[in-house]
Amino acid sequence: MSIANDNRPQTVMGRVLLLLEPFRESAGLTLTELAARTGLPRSSAHRMLLQLVAVGWLRRHGATYHLGPKMVELGSLAQNYDRVHRAAVATMYQLHRRTGSAVHLAVLERDDLLYLEKIGGRWAATMLPTHAGQRRPARETVDGAALLACRDGCASAVREHIAGQERGEPVHCVAVAFDAGHGEIAALSLTGPAGRMPASAVRDLVAAADLVAARLRAAPGLLVAGGSGA
Repeated sequence: MSIANDNRPQTVMGRVLLLLEPFRESAGLTLTELAARTGLPRSSAHRMLLQLVAVGWLRRHGATYHLGPKMVELGSLAQNYDRVHRAAVATMYQLHRRTGSAVHLAVLERDDLLYLEKIGGRWAATMLPTHAGQRRPARETVDGAALLACRDGCASAVREHIAGQERGEPVHCVAVAFDAGHGEIAALSLTGPAGRMPASAVRDLVAAADLVAARLRAAPGLLVAGGSGA
């Protein structure tokens, strides 16, 4: 069979990444579901799944595959080494305590927003369907609008919006984007029930973003694991 018009990856690594990509949106998937979503032959998908289970990248419960402990471990290490995350995380906790709102840290990757961290209490855990590692089209989010504006030439950009409802409750979100150095643009945002965000929230958020940006400028090779923290 000719594969001249087949756009599927032809390298082993490309096929592995193709097989892992659907787990962004689903906690567990069967062989049939993975083959359908990736376009890989069932036999090839099954062979790669067995290998990924053997090395701990995936685990299997019955007929369903889930991300495995090795992926969690590598993801945690990547987060600990990430310069933007490490520059921001202590300030994010302080911002959450000061405002009571959920705090997100995101970066821009082409036209997508990638969340590096989410810090919040019970309301954020139950009412906001966001999580670290999640990727969304930037234009669909307040954070993303700030990031896109910053990419288009602003030294920093603030976006504020009372968003559509989450489970019946209006949500207020404000985001500040800034140049994170090394060609990266990052954003901090606050999200909470409309009417409950303190009057100082925007001022606190801008000050936090300025602090993180200054920290990144002061230490451009910033904060490898074991180095000085925030």
